[in-house]
Amino acid sequence: MAPSFKDGNSLFDFVVRDGNGVKGLVDSGISKVPDQYIQPQQERIDKQNGISHELPPIDLSKLDGPNHDQVVEEIASAAEKLGFFQVVNHGVPVELLESLKDVAHKFFAQPPEKKAIYCKDVSPSPNVKYGTSFAPEKERALEWKDYISMVYTNDADALNHWPTECK
Repeated sequence: MAPSFKDGNSLFDFVVRDGNGVKGLVDSGISKVPDQYIQPQQERIDKQNGISHELPPIDLSKLDGPNHDQVVEEIASAAEKLGFFQVVNHGVPVELLESLKDVAHKFFAQPPEKKAIYCKDVSPSPNVKYGTSFAPEKERALEWKDYISMVYTNDADALNHWPTECK
């Protein structure tokens, strides 16, 4: 049975402070998106006025050649205009990408109390952060996502502080 949240604070505690995240909210059996996740009307994207662009592929193999500046400009332009782009010829083996997806699934499948260890305000390392919205205390509408951010600085920090499922 889906939990009932008597107010916005109890939902916030469940999702953010207790480490359940959006995944925990969905897994709890909710039948509709809570109001705290609904963007105000004036901030929603108007599909009628939306920009229809194809996702631009950016060939990273050209970064090391004479077209370096052009590739950098393509990245900057796509990031500014669309907010994202497709990277091709990046040199990352498919096996490694698949392994990263598996690791992410393992991390997010953990019980909330194990994920909560890495909540951004209490994480044992400033280089490992688990959360849902980036600044949930300040946002008018929460973001419908969960994330784990791990910054590699050195092997010792990774071995000592990264979640076991992510090593």
